[in-house]
Amino acid sequence: MYTIIRDQKQYDDYCDALERLTSSDQSDKQDEIELLSLLIGNYNERAMEKYQFSMDPVELLKDLLEENQLTQIALAKSINTSPQLINDVLKYRREITKKLSLKLAQEFGVSHLAFLQPYNLKKAG
Repeated sequence: MYTIIRDQKQYDDYCDALERLTSSDQSDKQDEIELLSLLIGNYNERAMEKYQFSMDPVELLKDLLEENQLTQIALAKSINTSPQLINDVLKYRREITKKLSLKLAQEFGVSHLAFLQPYNLKKAG
């Protein structure tokens, strides 16, 4: 009856179906509710991954800081790096290294590859 979600219309249809099932007392439909939840969650993860990979890594980091209500200092402390490094990255003065991308990925629960996408640094001077 249900398949992997391939597009926005199918996603919307499945969300509507899940809402109908959960808004009424349909305890006999628990397997269907769980399946729909799993399919919707999978689609959300895939959509988020596409979004992350399409963003400039610095903009992604800025969004994640804001979303998680973290300051640069709190992030630096949490991932055991210097606040100056975080500030330099956010101001496009330094690259996100592989090591930093791994720390950021672990902190925010995203793919480290999202932080390794190419972007331009500002030239000194």
